[in-house]
Amino acid sequence: MIHLWEIERRAGQDAMGKKRVIDGLAVLFSLLLLSGCNPDSGPYLEVVYPSGYARTSTTWDELVPVEGTDCQLRAEKAEDYDKTYAYDLQILDGGGVLLYEFPDLGRRTMRGESTENGAVWICSEWWDTIHHNGYLNGTLSKSIILLVDMEDGAVLFQTETGEDQLYLTSEGTRCYFYEPGQESQRHWFGLVETPAQYARIYYRDIREEEALHTVYTFDYVDEPEIASYSDSQSRARFYLEGGVIRVVWESTDRVLNEDGKFESVFSEKLVYEISLSGEPHELEWSA
Repeated sequence: MIHLWEIERRAGQDAMGKKRVIDGLAVLFSLLLLSGCNPDSGPYLEVVYPSGYARTSTTWDELVPVEGTDCQLRAEKAEDYDKTYAYDLQILDGGGVLLYEFPDLGRRTMRGESTENGAVWICSEWWDTIHHNGYLNGTLSKSIILLVDMEDGAVLFQTETGEDQLYLTSEGTRCYFYEPGQESQRHWFGLVETPAQYARIYYRDIREEEALHTVYTFDYVDEPEIASYSDSQSRARFYLEGGVIRVVWESTDRVLNEDGKFESVFSEKLVYEISLSGEPHELEWSA
C-alpha cells in the first residue's frame, strides 16, 4: 500500500565584454562569502527518544537503533551509487545480521521505532544541508516513511511527505509531524495578502488519503523570540514521552568559563507539553 502525501542575453558580445561579466560574477560571489553567508543557517532540531537516543544535526551513526527493539538500521550504498547517489535501506538484528533490505529507500539520516504489533516504523530523510547531517529548520526536502512487518519484511504502508514536514512519531495508525510556519506574503502586486501561518504539530491517519489533523498550534511562525544576543543560536528539542511530545526551545548564552573566556552555552527558554489526545486506531493487518 503506497501513498503520496506531497538570462539569456543576445549573442554578439565581444570577448572583453564576456570577461567583464565573468569577473563581476566572481567578485559578487566572493563578497557573499566574505559577508558570512551561511547556507546552513536556522534553528537546530533534535528528536529525542524515551531511551535517550537523539537524532541531531551532528549525528553520523553508521548503525541507527530502532527504538524499542535490538534491531538496527543501516544505509548501504546502492550498486549504482556513483550515478544515482542512492542508498539501500537495511534492517539488521542485534548481532549485525542482515534481515531485510529495501533498494533506494535508505539515507544517512534515518530513524526507527517499534509498534506493539511486531512491526517497525522507519523514516528516511532528505535534508538540503552542507555542513550538517540535516536537522536544521527549513532544510528538509522530503521524507519516506515505512511500516515494516518484522515477521517477513513486508511493507505494510509507505508514504512520501513534502518539504519541512518533520516526522516525529507514530501511535496506532497516526503519524505525527512538526511543520514550521510561514510569514505573511503579498501577491498580485501587493493587493492580496496571505496571512501568516504558525508552526504546528499535526497527524495524518494512514487509513485516510489526505486528511490532516492539527494537534497543537504554536505562538510563533519560524521560532520563538528567545535569543539573548543577536548572534545567539537556537534549537528545538522534541522529547517523545509516550502520549506526550515535550518541545523544549533553547538558545545560547555567553557564559564565563574557568579559563576566564566567554563561551556559548545552550540554556532552556521555553517548554511546550503537547498531549496526543484521542485514542488512535489500533494497527491491524492480515498475516
